[in-house]
Amino acid sequence: MMSQTTLPKSFWDYALETAARILNTVPTTKVEKHHTKDSLITQEASGSLKDLEIIQEEDTHPFIDTSLNHKEEDLEIDKPQSDIIPIPALLDHESEKWLNAMNVEMQSMKDNKVWVLVELPPNGKTVGSKCLFKKKTNMDGVVHTYKAHLVAKSYTQTSRIDYGEYFSPVADIRAIRILIAIAAYYDYEIWQMDVKTAFLNGYLNEEVYMDQPEGVKSYLERFFAMKDLGEAAYILRIKIYRDRSRQLIGLCQSAYIKKILKRYCMENSKRGSIPMQENLKLSKSQDASTPAELKRMQSVPYASVVGSIMYAVRCTRPNVAFTQNVTSRFQQNPGDLHWTTVKNILKYLRNTKDMFLVYGGDLKRELKISCYTNTGYLTDVDDLKSQTRYVFVLNGGVVDWKSAKQSIFATSPAKDKYIAAFDASKEAVWVRKFISGLGVVSTIEEPISMYCDNTGAIAIANELRITKGARHFYAKVHYLREVIEYG
Repeated sequence: MMSQTTLPKSFWDYALETAARILNTVPTTKVEKHHTKDSLITQEASGSLKDLEIIQEEDTHPFIDTSLNHKEEDLEIDKPQSDIIPIPALLDHESEKWLNAMNVEMQSMKDNKVWVLVELPPNGKTVGSKCLFKKKTNMDGVVHTYKAHLVAKSYTQTSRIDYGEYFSPVADIRAIRILIAIAAYYDYEIWQMDVKTAFLNGYLNEEVYMDQPEGVKSYLERFFAMKDLGEAAYILRIKIYRDRSRQLIGLCQSAYIKKILKRYCMENSKRGSIPMQENLKLSKSQDASTPAELKRMQSVPYASVVGSIMYAVRCTRPNVAFTQNVTSRFQQNPGDLHWTTVKNILKYLRNTKDMFLVYGGDLKRELKISCYTNTGYLTDVDDLKSQTRYVFVLNGGVVDWKSAKQSIFATSPAKDKYIAAFDASKEAVWVRKFISGLGVVSTIEEPISMYCDNTGAIAIANELRITKGARHFYAKVHYLREVIEYG
């Protein structure tokens, strides 16, 4: 069968290995513990199909219940459809485009001297490589680039033996929002430049030896190939709206919100006016308890929905941060009330999906960072802990925010406000260092104004001699006083 195809012979061993992996993962009856000596194929450490070259593309046909024979309250959300459909790249009808993308990736590796060829030490262990393919689309879902990524087969390594930690350096969304706020104030250009087939890499303490792909040669080019994408229209799938006459920039995630609404079959749901009822208290006592409820909640994509909402909260939706943080505490055993609250968040996002996070718009405003702190006293009824909430505002828009349960028990409203100010002060140090490094905001050399609505907490923070009512505070929270002292 393989001889009748146009597949190059160099790929036959790859197909044979894949077939062996499939056979080894199929359940079979127990066999005797002996093997033929002349076996042609042996199973490697991984029994999965991870060696397959795959294409990542969006599922354009999720199941959606369009029946009109149910009420809105009875609307059930189906299990989320996977955004990734594995397809063998060379069997795809666009195989020529994938081969071209792979050639571009390999040429870039050669041009930029991504690796150095060395002799493998006697006790060295190599890590294999494979190609992953992905279609890059714009905000409307139109494919504009076919990308190939040469990646390491890291699944062949063992944690804490071959490596300690793993991470990928990425741009901080807080830094991006700060830069956009500054660009709106000074009417700077926001231009997109793409580094072709390049990637961010961190410094490794371990020695890593990787099998080189076939045909690798050393070239003498020193610079990355760049592609000019013009004025930025979106970043990280966040739409950028600009009104130069008002020196205003807006950020919107309407496309992402539509995507998650469609994924969880909520695009036709009712529109919510608020993300959470004002007096609603969620607790572990509302977890699923009856057999019927437990069975029903097992089919609910609770954690997946909460995670999808979290990305919107992280980028452009500080108004949903509190509700998302509260609902994320019940992922282990959510109940009906928890699930209803999560669906209400989706309904609210549907109603507000076209709203923007805006910077600028006031030509007389001074470019200065401000911080506002607040708390929710004993909002966690299980642990009896309060909620820290703060926002940093620059050029009229929020650039940094947080809503999280405090790690310290607060015995009074003054203490929980003090703890919230302490949490905000740590973030203020980073914000000031980052903006100072840009060298374009002169007011950053002045102390950052932090606003708190509790006079007791303000008095304790500003006066070192006040100890009454603060003797039992953890020593670390008094870091706030040091930050205030040094500005």
